[in-house]
Amino acid sequence: MRYEWKKIFERRLNVIAMLLGYMLIGICIFSYISQERFYDEKTDSYIEGIEALRMEQARAEAQTDVITEEYMTELISEIQSYNMDLESDEAYTEIIRPLGDIFYFVAKSYTDMRENTIDRNALSKLDLANGARFYEHRMEKIRDYLNCDFSYGNYTEAEKAYWIEKAENTNIPFRWGSKSVMSNLWELVFVGVYLLFVVVICTSSVFSAEYESGAAFLLLTTKYGKDRMIWSKITVSVLFVVGYLTGGTLLSAGSTALILGLPGANLPVQLWNSVIPYNLTIGQACLGSLAIIMLIGITIALVLLCSSAGLRSSLATLVIGAAIIIAPAFFPMSKESGLWNHINYLFPVRAANLKEVMGLYVSYTMGNVIIPYVGMIVIVYTVISVMALLLIRRVFVRAR
Repeated sequence: MRYEWKKIFERRLNVIAMLLGYMLIGICIFSYISQERFYDEKTDSYIEGIEALRMEQARAEAQTDVITEEYMTELISEIQSYNMDLESDEAYTEIIRPLGDIFYFVAKSYTDMRENTIDRNALSKLDLANGARFYEHRMEKIRDYLNCDFSYGNYTEAEKAYWIEKAENTNIPFRWGSKSVMSNLWELVFVGVYLLFVVVICTSSVFSAEYESGAAFLLLTTKYGKDRMIWSKITVSVLFVVGYLTGGTLLSAGSTALILGLPGANLPVQLWNSVIPYNLTIGQACLGSLAIIMLIGITIALVLLCSSAGLRSSLATLVIGAAIIIAPAFFPMSKESGLWNHINYLFPVRAANLKEVMGLYVSYTMGNVIIPYVGMIVIVYTVISVMALLLIRRVFVRAR
């Protein structure tokens, strides 16, 4: 195993890729903080950087600590009292900018789930005769979506019941606070998707390099060439993936915590999207995102090790790895085939985005068993990992 570690860290391309990956995280940390802006009404100017994040937190704390029906009714009533087109520049200046994130949260909560953009004027049309009915409307919105007719297939009664029950069991009322810092941290965790390119570079030559150098034929005749050597390569590759991705996350999370702390870690994920049916905090979602990216990274590494063992070409394996990550981003969703859409959802570029995954009511049915999107991601990538793991030794030994 010591020699396998040396092979990874002595290869110049690997080292350059690893350093560039961590440099990307550093650039993102600086970019996210420096680009943060907050409009200060007192000075009629924009505050930027760390101070903007702190002022955003102070504003959220002054608005409310819990999103109650009474607060929502009062807030929407105040917005309607301006009698403005909420899509106008005037409305942005007079209403939206002073309210900040809570306006977008409320407007999104009253926007149809099929819409890709927030319908700001949905708040103007809302009848407040019986109050905002915020949490009641949330469930109506979810039910309406599940009962829609989709060209690629509709939800079964079992799926509807599953998602409605899950949404109803969400803890309410939602806590309110500034999610800016934690949202930035989630974005930094999601940068781990780009670190998968480093995983591809560093694992693509693990077995094929032995063939390219001519050493494979000699190694396979040695005492441990067909077992311990192979398992050492696999173990080191998996440990590298876990260590490198964890190191990137510690770098981003540690830097953020040192500079800003972690305010908002205990806020519910529903502040990202009120229809999310999972009882998780934003902090837990960040950890879950890391776990999903880690699982995807290990799966890709094992698949590439299998390819490297069979193809004998580092370049061919590198191309396959890059294609696995990049190509699915260009695969469109079908308007007719629900089967294709369910497959498309499972490619790494989509499965790694836990923030989006949680808000999509995607499920996989097996008889009366309903498997949610998150659960299917774990199952599929675990199965692929195990299959690749079992094939690596057989492919490498036979390839000679």
